[in-house]
Amino acid sequence: MLKKVALIGLLVLVVGGLGGYFWVRSAFTGDLVRNALAEQVSAAIGQPVSIGRIGASLSGRLTVTLGDVTIGKPASITAAELSVGTALRALLSRRIEHASLRLTGATIQLPLPEFKIGSSTPESSAPASAPPVEIVSIDEIVLSDVRVVSGGKTVRADIELVPQGSGVVVRRIALGAGEAKAEITGTIADLNGPKGDLQVKTGILNVDELLAFGKAFSAGAQPGAQAAPAPTGASAPAPPAALDVTLALDATRATLGGLSLEPLQGKARVTAEGLTLDPVAFGVFGGRYEGSLQLLLDGDLVRFRGGSKLSNIDVAAAAAFGGSPNTISGRLSGRLDINGRGADPSSVMTSARGSARVDIDNGVIKNLGLLRSVVVATSMRDGSTSALTSDSNDEPFTKLGATLAIADGALTTNDLVLDSKSLSLAAQGAVKLLASTVDLKGRVQLSDELSQQAGRDLVKYTQDGGRVTLAATVTGSIESPSVRIDAGDLAKRALRNAVNEQKDRATDEAKKTVSKKLGGLFGR
Repeated sequence: MLKKVALIGLLVLVVGGLGGYFWVRSAFTGDLVRNALAEQVSAAIGQPVSIGRIGASLSGRLTVTLGDVTIGKPASITAAELSVGTALRALLSRRIEHASLRLTGATIQLPLPEFKIGSSTPESSAPASAPPVEIVSIDEIVLSDVRVVSGGKTVRADIELVPQGSGVVVRRIALGAGEAKAEITGTIADLNGPKGDLQVKTGILNVDELLAFGKAFSAGAQPGAQAAPAPTGASAPAPPAALDVTLALDATRATLGGLSLEPLQGKARVTAEGLTLDPVAFGVFGGRYEGSLQLLLDGDLVRFRGGSKLSNIDVAAAAAFGGSPNTISGRLSGRLDINGRGADPSSVMTSARGSARVDIDNGVIKNLGLLRSVVVATSMRDGSTSALTSDSNDEPFTKLGATLAIADGALTTNDLVLDSKSLSLAAQGAVKLLASTVDLKGRVQLSDELSQQAGRDLVKYTQDGGRVTLAATVTGSIESPSVRIDAGDLAKRALRNAVNEQKDRATDEAKKTVSKKLGGLFGR
């Protein structure tokens, strides 16, 4: 008897399962349901949806599988498969509540049309009738193996979103483009902008591509056509939201216009106009940049504005990037305030305006030959002093500092100072970066040690503060500058010092005479 009851119970379960399966198949498949679901999804996201095929399965939850799905007109999103999962009670009510939408094998073409997340039903002038199936709410959206295409570039993504009002909670976005990968979390408060706050952790961040994708996304986020006027008495529709996303960045390495920045940490704000990094800190040319940087899109160009503190910058690497390799070395620290626009290093340097204070330690200016020029000009014999220990024209220095005005591809200064073990140079003038020329005028002083070696007469007639002092100009190309000692100034200085010497002698003689006369007057 017990066996019969068990067999009957098993038969009931099998029949019930088969009945449920066939009921699901009949209730949630077919053209009527497929079209209804297309309308429901369209109403939920605010864009036309087309569904090529439909199927259903029952395994703990009801899952309706939609194939060959397109979204938008023309289609901006295509998917091999879209699955809609819901609770079992949907079997009785034909209502899809707390649904899970899973999109697999999708291609998203930027720019995107305007989207929304909601549960409104489509507008219709026909009498309302109960749909064969209705999507009431969506708890999560999962997109797997998604390709995002913009400007001929493709980014692959896995995306997990939780709808929240007019936006979404970004549970996880994993992006990959070539070797670059990023993990994103946060909240998009308004998808129509989009507007929100996100946290980005990445190995490689391409800032140029970020700007391009942001521009494409923003362009597509706005409706293409002008909205119809509101009915009389109705409130005016809210203006469309603009792209405004704040990103907390943590990148192992970032690239910007050919520059490699590593690592990069900061806070970025992406808008339709461009990108603002404030604050931002990153490694560049072996040193460190700390400050702010604003990049605004201007057609094919990028406007930039920044204020920063620089430390331990490899000057040789920076000069090579600016188009003047093998000209100067050392480690730079200072402050920089600059603005301009450009699409490449040359246009950036042409347009740049601003100011800077730079101090470079322990470097070499290639082919300057300042000390050699002083030796030749004062003794007429190259190699006449032990200061020249080699045939090199390179000029080593311990300190090189200047306050700079930046404009028209040139750096101008009134207070350049170069110090080395052998001499010091105080000068003013300009370095033209684009023309790769230098035009400085100032004075050179030999060190105390070299002044003592220079000979008594040379010191006597050229000294200033006890050191050999000469007027000099540095002109010509940055790669091979020419130093000229001003012989006229040398002659003037010698004459002036000789006159002063005679005055001193005359004064000493006069003092002795007066002393003698005063001594006689008082009986001494």
